[in-house]
Amino acid sequence: MGLRAERKNLKELRQGRRKTYEAAVLQNYRSIYRFMAYLTRDTELAEELTQETFASAWANIDSYKARSSFKTWLHRIAYRKFIDSKRSQRREVAFVADLDVENDNATQASDPLQRLTTDEHTRLLYEAMRSLKQDEYIAILLHYIQGLSFRQVAKVLNLPVGTVKWQNSRALKTLRKYLSGRV
Repeated sequence: MGLRAERKNLKELRQGRRKTYEAAVLQNYRSIYRFMAYLTRDTELAEELTQETFASAWANIDSYKARSSFKTWLHRIAYRKFIDSKRSQRREVAFVADLDVENDNATQASDPLQRLTTDEHTRLLYEAMRSLKQDEYIAILLHYIQGLSFRQVAKVLNLPVGTVKWQNSRALKTLRKYLSGRV
């Protein structure tokens, strides 16, 4: 979405236009839900936190200053909701969910050996992701899986861009080390 369109939508959102809000929810719901599902590893909690994210965004739309994209702002709210939930539950939260690897070639492959190989690679990737520290995992998740730029990830996590790049670099090094000789 272009800057003009986003500003127009923001103006309409601030005027309380429900249709614009519904369109924003439809456009961003899957991304926010997947982010929550990856973090919580609990579909019900992910659904609840996603709903809370959008309710909070609607209630606080006037605080959105458009210094970053609307999507980045939503991810920031979602991340805060996750942290709040984690604090209130006072339990260990696993940071790796079954990744929603969307590989059409693997699903459509008729060769069982090819599917088995792909499944094994996916399993190894899950294991490797579990070996990451929390900050590394979240940085990788936001950049590579959610598709946010390093600048957007930095805004979501309230960190300098250099720190986010360093976390990604460290995580990739850890993943390479873990996967070397296994793939």
